[in-house]
Amino acid sequence: MLLNLSLSEILDKIRNELINKISLAKNIDKIDITTLSRQSKILNEIILTSEISKEDKSMLHKFSLTLQEGMTAKSLRYEKQDLDRIISNLNG
Repeated sequence: MLLNLSLSEILDKIRNELINKISLAKNIDKIDITTLSRQSKILNEIILTSEISKEDKSMLHKFSLTLQEGMTAKSLRYEKQDLDRIISNLNG
């Protein structure tokens, strides 16, 4: 399932999917999170083998778990903000 993606590549894919879902979720109560859930599982596999700090692994794992929960348009925007902050922390 890993698909030979790097951490930054899967985070970019998740970010793009969040942006796509936000744009489609104008008046929808429940969002189809199939793709985000699959990406979350890939992220978890990458986290296990990544050479990042335990703190960063924990942060990413918590984020990954939230992607597997039911989402609304509002929660998608929060997830995107969280992801932007995570990416900034990893790059900083």
